[in-house]
Amino acid sequence: MARQSSSAGRRSSVPALVLVGLGAFLITIALALVFFVVPTQKKTPLDINTTTVTNTTQGAVLVGAALAGNSPTELNADRPECRDGGANDDEDAAGGSPDEGATDDEQVVETPGGPAADDSDVQFPVTCFIDNDIPLYSQRRVQAVEPSDAEIITFQAAQSLLREDKSGSDGVEGLVNASIDRVTVDRVTAEPTDEAVSTLQLAATGAGDETAPAGFVRRGLQYKFPFDTEQRDYDYFDASTFTTNPISFVGETTVGGIDAYEFRQELGPIDMWSSIRDHFASISDGYDPAVEAVLASYRREGMTAGQWGLAGDPEREVDMRRFYTNTRTVYVNPETGQVVNGSENIYQFFAEDQDEAEAFVNDAAGMEEERAEPTRTAVRFESGWNEETQERTLSAAQETADTLNTFGRILPAVLGVLGVLAVLGGILLGVRGAAGGRTGRGTRATRGARGDGVAGPAPRA
Repeated sequence: MARQSSSAGRRSSVPALVLVGLGAFLITIALALVFFVVPTQKKTPLDINTTTVTNTTQGAVLVGAALAGNSPTELNADRPECRDGGANDDEDAAGGSPDEGATDDEQVVETPGGPAADDSDVQFPVTCFIDNDIPLYSQRRVQAVEPSDAEIITFQAAQSLLREDKSGSDGVEGLVNASIDRVTVDRVTAEPTDEAVSTLQLAATGAGDETAPAGFVRRGLQYKFPFDTEQRDYDYFDASTFTTNPISFVGETTVGGIDAYEFRQELGPIDMWSSIRDHFASISDGYDPAVEAVLASYRREGMTAGQWGLAGDPEREVDMRRFYTNTRTVYVNPETGQVVNGSENIYQFFAEDQDEAEAFVNDAAGMEEERAEPTRTAVRFESGWNEETQERTLSAAQETADTLNTFGRILPAVLGVLGVLAVLGGILLGVRGAAGGRTGRGTRATRGARGDGVAGPAPRA
């Protein structure tokens, strides 16, 4: 009987050990998912290829080719101040010929919709070269390129600002400006690597085919935030001015049902000519014609205050530089670091110096007048991502977040609970088996004791 009890105890301990082992295995898998597997998956995927397009909104653009050629734009050609400075208006009304009395050796320029003008004498106001209330939109394509590996990824972003009212077969006619940006970043933190490998090529209409020098060390986020984004300020790189400035955490919100952090950056006015010149000077030596070609559109010399609509002596010669302001808002899914929505209020304008630029943008009434009748605006563009871009970006962010949530939370929780239950079940089964064995041995011992004490037949009296 003792051997049978021992055998039963061993049989009950086998399932208990199996359950404890299974439970420990499940708990180990759950912990591995949380602390090892999921962290290794929190890296920017190497197959990035996204396109963002903004809504089309009414804006303003200084047409550089028109300014350089002293030829008012088609939209401004019929304005009195853009028709030979208004000098020939009376002659036109009287039926006289605008070319009457001109000699063969005089240089004559035909202005669109207006009379011929002497290129050396006519000084059109800058407003004649600014197209206002025109439909503008921006698009950007970001894709992963080499070098990219297990630790780093290189983003290449081609961005352009376009006019919807002008379109050529190659799209050049509607192009306002464009850039091709390359930056290598850490796949987890999204911070640029500490190497001079970033490049940024700028192009603008009328600026030629020259590009900026390559190879500089960049600071600040740009196309993506880190996984597990924190509620704090980050450094953010601005490609328009080659400067890095803080972008501030505003608060928690949701975008299309997805959790998001709102960040906002207020920039300017920044002297674009100075900031871009200083950037180029830090990465190149001596004179570079490509640099000068890029800088040409950010500074205008030899024009008069009257042409720019400035107060004071209209014949005063002024040196005008382009300044930049921007209110940038981005919405970031904190778990993945993906930007799920964004907008920018970009304003570029010309001013004589920093003080005058700040006084200009801080004059609310003056800014309203400039918006209605621009005299020094270079670019005004205020827009955010269109609905299609938002839906596509939100879908990708949701997919990534769901994957991380499944393997980082749901699956580990399920495995952990099952593991704990298996361990507890194994322990309980083992305890009960051991208790049953002890009970069986105790019963047999009692029965044995009772057998030894049985008295024989009572003696007769």
